[in-house]
Amino acid sequence: MRKLKFMVNNDNQNNIQAEKQTQDYVTNLLAHDLAKYGFKTLPQSGAHIAISVEEYTLPLSIRCETRDEQGHLICEISSYPEEEQDWLDRITEQSLLNQLAQAVENTLKEDELFSDFEWKTV
Repeated sequence: MRKLKFMVNNDNQNNIQAEKQTQDYVTNLLAHDLAKYGFKTLPQSGAHIAISVEEYTLPLSIRCETRDEQGHLICEISSYPEEEQDWLDRITEQSLLNQLAQAVENTLKEDELFSDFEWKTV
């Protein structure tokens, strides 16, 4: 699993509704803008987005609920590739996942609301 952590720079820092709105905003932004990078968004539910390219479907999950010392909301975008695959499918999916990771980061960097991007592999 890979996670992209990033800061959400907004002034509305004090309630659960603001976090839900931010999470919905990120989900909708990615669902709409990833098409510029050749990814197709499949029907989604809440904080989950399914992305497809060619015959591959890559699930993403977005969670915005952690705060840093300054009170900024930190969102995590997680991807969950299948563990049991033959080596060729695994290499293909890893390549697509890397391309998707770059597309997600580039999409979010275009919006001034987000900053401090950091990828982590879990």
